[in-house]
Amino acid sequence: MAQFSRKRFYFEEFAIILSYNIQQRFVKEKKQQPFFPRIKEVYSQALGKDYYTLLEVVSDPNVVMQKGEMVYIGKGSPKIKRVSARLVYDELVDDAKYELENTIKMLVKENEKKFVDFFNSAGPISPRVHAIEMLPRIGKKTVEKILNERAIKAFESYEDIKKRVGIPNLEEILFERLKVEITSKEKLNFYLFAKGIQNTMEERASRQF
Repeated sequence: MAQFSRKRFYFEEFAIILSYNIQQRFVKEKKQQPFFPRIKEVYSQALGKDYYTLLEVVSDPNVVMQKGEMVYIGKGSPKIKRVSARLVYDELVDDAKYELENTIKMLVKENEKKFVDFFNSAGPISPRVHAIEMLPRIGKKTVEKILNERAIKAFESYEDIKKRVGIPNLEEILFERLKVEITSKEKLNFYLFAKGIQNTMEERASRQF
């Protein structure tokens, strides 16, 4: 009897606000018609900190948040009542799109350990392709050098990778890959980092059948 493995669904605990108090015409939450008028709520758009999920979040009108603010969105959050929808890039309002680039750059800078761990642990995704090759401007010779260097000693920082492998624009390379994963209109064959976006794409594709 065939067994089917369930794909992992990634949930965010923290998110960075991209746009606060968006207009109602941009709201994506599917609402049922209430019997009584609902209390006014504020909708905002955000980017998940760990899996880079684009999200629509809801707060009370007395809660004020700023663009670029990191907020806890899990159960019992003092600011966020609920996550109302998962979004794709084209559903972001204009100022959220603008803020997204700065937010991605900030996360690449502040999540250094996470990305360094990727260089220390990434493996092949097929017999011919290594995960590190999915990064822009990283070819097989550079991958081979990375693998040889990490076998000698694990990388400790961006600067360590730059010095030992010779990749001067490492942060820019990570930014470019992460941006592609978050903003792509079509589902990619492989996601290195934006597992939340992968979930969103798969979920939407399943609705078409």
